[in-house]
Amino acid sequence: MEGIRAKSILNRSSIGDYCVNPYIGCSHACSYCYAQYYTRRMGYSGAWGSYVYAKLNAIELLEKEIVRKARGVVYISSLTDAYQPAESSLAITRGILKLLLERDWPIIIQTKSSLVLRDLDIISGFSDASVGLTIITLDDELRRALEPRASSVKDRIYTLQKLKEAGIRTFTFIGPIIPGAALEDILALVKEVKSLSDLIYFDKFREKPGIRMGKMSAEDSNAYYRRIKASLSEKLRGVNYIFLY
Repeated sequence: MEGIRAKSILNRSSIGDYCVNPYIGCSHACSYCYAQYYTRRMGYSGAWGSYVYAKLNAIELLEKEIVRKARGVVYISSLTDAYQPAESSLAITRGILKLLLERDWPIIIQTKSSLVLRDLDIISGFSDASVGLTIITLDDELRRALEPRASSVKDRIYTLQKLKEAGIRTFTFIGPIIPGAALEDILALVKEVKSLSDLIYFDKFREKPGIRMGKMSAEDSNAYYRRIKASLSEKLRGVNYIFLY
């Protein structure tokens, strides 16, 4: 892990109004992560998960930028996980949340880490906060293969439970749906998280140069996701969900 000085921190986003990325890179090392493609385009190289650059001046930048920009929803984070292991000692994300809370800007947090519970004291102070956990399988052996240094499935479900108990609005992000995953396995995951989630998102895998997930052709993959979407739509009556494809 290295420290850098960023030029900006509060950037426009298609999710919410702004996004904040306290780090470049992510040591969770998820094999399917789209962020590795965009990070390479920014000029960073190396195996995904092998490098993390912490934006040491992120809080200083936010102090300046937040007074110049219109209030809006802040998504944490779009190209990294704000609660990856480095955050446990650096607490950059925690400092960012404190600043956002001072002005009570709405926030959306999405993570694969139980570390988010550390900041429950701050998150619970927002009038508009939503926290989601990405969970793509109940099989923790498969999780270790795809997301080697992220929190276990059990810990993520526990995190959702504690957030829900604290009165935080929660969501589960089932994305990407693993190409070829059985409908029964996806439904089992939904059954596990539906009582803990105000909303469940589903998304498909979107191939990027150098990033593949499984061996399906593009044609077979598209057909698979159409079938899964149709089947889930029939089975999920009474569940609050959104497909992102």
